[in-house]
Amino acid sequence: MIRRYELMVMLDPNQNDDATEAQLKKIEQLITSSDGGEIINTDKWGKKRLAYEVNGRPFGFYVVFEFMLDPALTGELERLCRLDALNLRHLLLNIPDKVIKLKEREKQLKSSLEERRRRMAEEAEETPVVDMLSAKHGEVDESEQGEKEPAGEGEAKAGAESAPPATGSEEEKKPAAADQPARKPAEDEEKEMAKAADEGGTDS
Repeated sequence: MIRRYELMVMLDPNQNDDATEAQLKKIEQLITSSDGGEIINTDKWGKKRLAYEVNGRPFGFYVVFEFMLDPALTGELERLCRLDALNLRHLLLNIPDKVIKLKEREKQLKSSLEERRRRMAEEAEETPVVDMLSAKHGEVDESEQGEKEPAGEGEAKAGAESAPPATGSEEEKKPAAADQPARKPAEDEEKEMAKAADEGGTDS
């Protein structure tokens, strides 16, 4: 039964690139030469500083393999890694089915996100940005013109606001004619005075 594995190796960083590639080729050949053996992914982390020195080296060159392999060949793979003097450390792990499903789900989500970003970028390129901006400015100008009042109405309104408030109409200032006592003609007043004088003389 073929299973999925992950192998991390830490190689000597002081060797040249050709020697490093030769080491990686040996591991890849052992995996792919077996029935059902398949390399899914090779991730080169590169040179990293170590928490402590390993064989007198403060750095290590990290490479992670993800592959399918017959469980019967895992011992031979580890033996190859141990016998290689330039392979400072290695770690072989069996990947459970649950982790595989999570990785596949993560891969699908990543692919979906990249597709969405690509579509958004294409839509942004196709959108006529200049036309939209000009149309927006046109709408703003029309709305501003609609809000402005005619010159005559504006001046009349300003004049009405600047005029002092009226204290009352002329009719309110003048008392009503009905409220004033009616004045008698001058002739009637003279007659009444003469009559009063006559009555006074008669009484004496």
